[in-house]
Amino acid sequence: MDDAQTPIEPKKPVVDEQMIATAYHEAGHAIVALSLGRTIEKCTIVRNTIRLGAVQLGKGRNQRQQDFFEIEAMILLGGVVSEAKHTGQYNWGGAQQDLRSLRRLTLARVNTDQQVERLEKRLLDKTTHHLEQPGHWEAIEAVVSELIRQQAISGRSARHLFDEAMKKNT
Repeated sequence: MDDAQTPIEPKKPVVDEQMIATAYHEAGHAIVALSLGRTIEKCTIVRNTIRLGAVQLGKGRNQRQQDFFEIEAMILLGGVVSEAKHTGQYNWGGAQQDLRSLRRLTLARVNTDQQVERLEKRLLDKTTHHLEQPGHWEAIEAVVSELIRQQAISGRSARHLFDEAMKKNT
């Protein structure tokens, strides 16, 4: 076969530490969302001009939600908590968009800066504890693996990986 007949393979992105950290971040959002009854449409680590990755939440819910504020806040914090568990430190700079959204939520709930800080610390602790529950970290690892391999996964695929991890831990 000469060069004219050699098939051209698509370029695969270089897997670097930033991509891996981003995968943990997005997987954290996805697993917290799924475990708290939210649906997701897509999870990706494909970079664009605005962000390094994203989780697109679905409109539907597959369980009754008890506290919308707390669930949304924990989903926002799930990314930075998961990434920190992998890297050993919080990447507050990389989570600015999540933190701005969290601040809008908390300011709607409490009045003073001291109350905001105390509430956000409590939510961070609660999210950390939540991701330590049996099966959750295994689900994050499975989603990370798929994100590194494919760059993006459907919400259905993420749900399947979450359900499989939970089955193994029951």
